[in-house]
Amino acid sequence: MYQRILVALDDSPSAQRAFDEALKLAKLTGATLEACCVVGHGKWSDTADAAFEPEPATAAQEFASRALDAPREMMREAQVPGGVRVIDAYAESVSAVLARVADEIEADLIVMGTHGRQGVQRFFVGSVAESLVRSTDIPVLIVRHQPAGQEQS
Repeated sequence: MYQRILVALDDSPSAQRAFDEALKLAKLTGATLEACCVVGHGKWSDTADAAFEPEPATAAQEFASRALDAPREMMREAQVPGGVRVIDAYAESVSAVLARVADEIEADLIVMGTHGRQGVQRFFVGSVAESLVRSTDIPVLIVRHQPAGQEQS
């Protein structure tokens, strides 16, 4: 079924739920799980486990690295192979970075959370999930942190 799953992480309940689903799928199918957090500035090496490049890390990168500690530990406890990485988007959009990483690791599935914004808020904020679905041929599993119809006002 699945051999390589990419899961996109950020600091949101929907991303945490997406990670939980990706971890379950990886465990069920014996897939390798790659957790990826995309940040917008500075320089970072390809994996969170690797050493920093000479330039000092930004606050976003430091936060992302710490945020990946729990997923790394959960993967270890579940005995799911894979890794975690923080990637600097530089001039690319988050969806472009995720599509590129999915291609690089030859992912069979991309799992990501969505906030479920609608109307004007969605127009101005945009949808990384929608953009990713449109830019890749790899199946994308979208996970909401709240069931439909239970959104907060």
